[in-house]
Amino acid sequence: MDGTLVVFTLPAGTPLDVHRRFRKRIYGEETSSFGGRYRYRRKGLLDQIPHVKLYTGVVILRKEDVRRVMAVVLENGGGCVKRQVRLIREDLRVLYRRSGREITGGKALDR
Repeated sequence: MDGTLVVFTLPAGTPLDVHRRFRKRIYGEETSSFGGRYRYRRKGLLDQIPHVKLYTGVVILRKEDVRRVMAVVLENGGGCVKRQVRLIREDLRVLYRRSGREITGGKALDR
């Protein structure tokens, strides 16, 4: 089974505050208030989409999720490159477990 490797980045010379805002929209953030008394997570786009994060800006996605991620990256001034990749067993488990599907014998089966 194949997945899609997506590499995204912001152009060189982009201000630091734009980088931070971009990362928050994509990855979300852990935050706190009242001097650390209340801790919570602000969700980003990838909190809603099964993915395998290889490095910052490099993720493996299911084919059906690629357009959504690329659209958000491009809307926020980033650039994207995508390539088709062959998924290994561990990637299959991560990408299809959350969507109500299970991996057995190397194939994803609907439950």
